[in-house]
Amino acid sequence: MNEPYDPRAVANKLLDIADILGGDAMPITPLALQKLLFFVHARYLKESGGKPAVKGTFEAWPYGPVHPAVYKAFSDYGRNPITGRAQGTNIVTGESIPLRMPNDPTLQKIIGQVLISFGNLPANTLVGLSHRTGGAWDTIWKKFQRGDVVTRQIPNSVTLSCECSMFVFDFNDENSESTYVETLPPEYRVSNSRRTGKRGEA
Repeated sequence: MNEPYDPRAVANKLLDIADILGGDAMPITPLALQKLLFFVHARYLKESGGKPAVKGTFEAWPYGPVHPAVYKAFSDYGRNPITGRAQGTNIVTGESIPLRMPNDPTLQKIIGQVLISFGNLPANTLVGLSHRTGGAWDTIWKKFQRGDVVTRQIPNSVTLSCECSMFVFDFNDENSESTYVETLPPEYRVSNSRRTGKRGEA
């Protein structure tokens, strides 16, 4: 297992594997991507003894865990399935460049496990799973709402301690489509923040 990867590159890897496993039968929206990526991150933390899969920190947003850098990269898709991939930026020329893909067998295995378990679930079901009582999102969300913490960040230590049983669920959900779309929390909503702000940049 290597150093934490660019979260956008891990998201690209997840999307590539989803295409291989399901193709058009496994469409991934930005909302679903965030939850699946968090599940991958949590599973990786467990298998690596606490080493994170991605750089940066997930945050407790209204519809579950969100990685700001991944939000910025894919939010233009809205409620639609993602058909493209996140790009990096050449710091000299400003041109878009492909992100370096992680070559990590453990990460690839975990992505496959998560997609096989959850990849075909509706996005709103994934939201419900990420919201379960006692989970990492639930723990930080409640603390943030009470004012016990000043940021929405979900520490890896909380994810590791709260998500150890995350792959044991009862999938009983009659909804087939999600009407949700992740939006910036109020404190992040400044003029042109998504285009010009620094929030969420990796």
